[in-house]
Amino acid sequence: MSEEPELPEVLRCHVVAENADELRKFVRETDPDLGCRPVMRGGRTGVGAELYFRQDQLDRARSSRSAQLVDITTVENVTENWRARKEEVGDGDRFAARGAVPRGLGRKE
Repeated sequence: MSEEPELPEVLRCHVVAENADELRKFVRETDPDLGCRPVMRGGRTGVGAELYFRQDQLDRARSSRSAQLVDITTVENVTENWRARKEEVGDGDRFAARGAVPRGLGRKE
């Protein structure tokens, strides 16, 4: 089996700005991945959203002109989490043996 190419680290960040316009300006300038359904939520400190950046994108975003308008907090290393979850997946078909009965939480049909 061939070795997988090294993937860039992807980080989930919580980004907060004083208002929606400042957050939109930051998003336009830095072009993060917004996920499948971006949501801006108001809070005590402003308007925030969960945004995804590759590490190199995050470094550039932190030094962008609009970065002074927002507070960026890294919440999760998505790539690291994916690698850990991938280790839980086995090889082959666990039901290949004749008479194997499915186990676990799913519905048995």
